Amino acid sequence: MWRGSWLVAVCAGIIVAQATCAGGEPVALLELKVGKERLEGRIAAHNEQQCWLLRRDGRLASFQTDDVSDFHEIAPKFRSYSSLEIRDRLQTEFGRNFEVKTTTHYVVVARKGTADRYATLFERIYRQFHTYFDTRGFRMSEPEFPLIAVVLPDEQAFVNYCVGEGAKPQPGLVGFYLPGSNRVALYDRAANAQSTEEDVDGTVIHEGTHQVAFNTGVHSRIGQSPLWLVEGLATLFEADGIRQREAGGEAIGRVNPERFNWFREYRTRRPKKSLEAFIRNDTLFKKSALDAYSQAWALSFYLAESRQVEFASYLKKVATRNPLEPYAEESRLKDFKSAFGNDLEFVETGMLRYFERLGE
Repeated sequence: MWRGSWLVAVCAGIIVAQATCAGGEPVALLELKVGKERLEGRIAAHNEQQCWLLRRDGRLASFQTDDVSDFHEIAPKFRSYSSLEIRDRLQTEFGRNFEVKTTTHYVVVARKGTADRYATLFERIYRQFHTYFDTRGFRMSEPEFPLIAVVLPDEQAFVNYCVGEGAKPQPGLVGFYLPGSNRVALYDRAANAQSTEEDVDGTVIHEGTHQVAFNTGVHSRIGQSPLWLVEGLATLFEADGIRQREAGGEAIGRVNPERFNWFREYRTRRPKKSLEAFIRNDTLFKKSALDAYSQAWALSFYLAESRQVEFASYLKKVATRNPLEPYAEESRLKDFKSAFGNDLEFVETGMLRYFERLGE
């Protein structure tokens, strides 16, 4: 019987081997028996208690090392499923009432006659995201896996899918990206006269931005990230001006009007010197989500527009920290200060004055 400690030793050996490989390419595809289930993939991260396994379709599996009873190498090099393999798997998963379309980076499943439009939109989001960061000197990695998007035909199908993925279908939820499954899922509200195509496209843009960021090294799929940073970036890309323009031009042309207007109102009742708490924890998102989203956008926009180099450095620092270490409040604050300076009041005042001038 293999014990968890044996797995830790083997994991460590695999990771050392990967580090000595040219380009750090993964070298082993493993099969592990976890409880009654057998899983295939490569070790993405581990410590003495926990292991993360990256599967060939891009899903992440997390389990306790003591739950592993057996494992062996089944191929010398890990390889993700190709777009064509994933296309066939999705067609089997969703059935003949759906169609599956592939692009350079995506595999999109939707009801017949609609997949092509969504696939084109997702691919456009990827290109715009890449261009935005490339023109600002932030080098992203290429996705290791084809990016999967699921567009359900109606709300009930979406709720059923949420339950199957372990995502709680809360009221008002119209789409999501899950780092664990690495899939975007939403439902076609426009087809059911519940919304406009523009609103549905907005959901695609927001959740698609999450997916791209988590697959290109901007965010870590395993490690914790401040919610303001994750949502701030997604709300940043909701704006047409961000996605359609390069680094030049007036900043006002890149604002997100909805978030900007909400933040202008929130600023009149916002607690003074509250930036530190916002950076330390995600409490505001639980207390007042719309205020939190507007401030996440405002802080991200301010830093991206006025402190590009520091913002890029901060993103890399958060994305490359030890993914298995809890991201304590003090650590979050320390990382922010290491990028933008110890004087948070200076950062906060600068942000508020920036938006005062931008609104004139």
